[in-house]
Amino acid sequence: MPNDLNAEELQRRNAIRSAQLGADSMASREFNRARLRVFMNDILALLGGYQNQLLSFSELSKAAAVGEAIDLGIQEVPLGAIQGSVDRYHDFDLAFLPKHSGLRDRWERVATARDRGLPMPPVELYKLGNIYFVRDGHHRISVCRNRGDKTIQAHVTELTSRVPLAPDLKPNDIPQVEAYADFVRITHADEIMPHVDLRLSQPQHYARLIRHIALFRYLNRRPGSPPREWPEAMQAWYEELYLPILEIILRNDILKEFPQRTPTDLYLWLVTNYRRLHHRMPQAHEFGEIQRHIANYLAPFLNLDPESDE
Repeated sequence: MPNDLNAEELQRRNAIRSAQLGADSMASREFNRARLRVFMNDILALLGGYQNQLLSFSELSKAAAVGEAIDLGIQEVPLGAIQGSVDRYHDFDLAFLPKHSGLRDRWERVATARDRGLPMPPVELYKLGNIYFVRDGHHRISVCRNRGDKTIQAHVTELTSRVPLAPDLKPNDIPQVEAYADFVRITHADEIMPHVDLRLSQPQHYARLIRHIALFRYLNRRPGSPPREWPEAMQAWYEELYLPILEIILRNDILKEFPQRTPTDLYLWLVTNYRRLHHRMPQAHEFGEIQRHIANYLAPFLNLDPESDE
């Protein structure tokens, strides 16, 4: 009987070991396929002109974060919105696949543990804007996303962003984010006009926009009076000049002709070139003329990106 029991126990252990080896082999093959997908993603990124790696939390938070961190507790987070990392943004690509073989052992252990139904603790995330950054749990996120999961349980800490941050943001877009954040910090646009989006597609043009608003502040005052305080002048510029021109742009459906441009791009081009032609700011009664001749004003913009300044 003891020999029979020993034989049964040995058989059971062999079965467990075989299952483990099989699971490990499956995890290894899965990791190899994930690395092949990274190769293809790297090629697509190279041809598309962007970097195939996660966003850096330190870079974006330095540019965009404002206020105290808020603990949001445990919640289900869309895996597709996790696009950055605190300290391992070079280790995973934009699809959260492993970028080098040094991640194999940990990745395969997580994959095998999931196959066996072992519980996984919530990952740790920062939320900035609409983007999540990983503090802890990179391999769990990578395995789950590779398996096609849509959400993951996470402990989330939120930081308020002073500029819009969307999940489709790529590392190459960080200079644009930094430039807009600097513009907002200088003008206090996020405090004076919350939720107003004044982004430009070219970072170097924010200096021109700031000068333009400052000039409006100087010109838009009573004779002999000092310029308005900045918050009042900024609000007046937005309501009296920016919005009327924006309404003309939208009413004429002009933006469809410029898919790579923002409304503020077109606004800035219009007022810059209109004022150059007429040597002054357009007045409210002149907006109708701008609308009637908008095609002529935009004609040069159809063919080139003007780099000339005021």
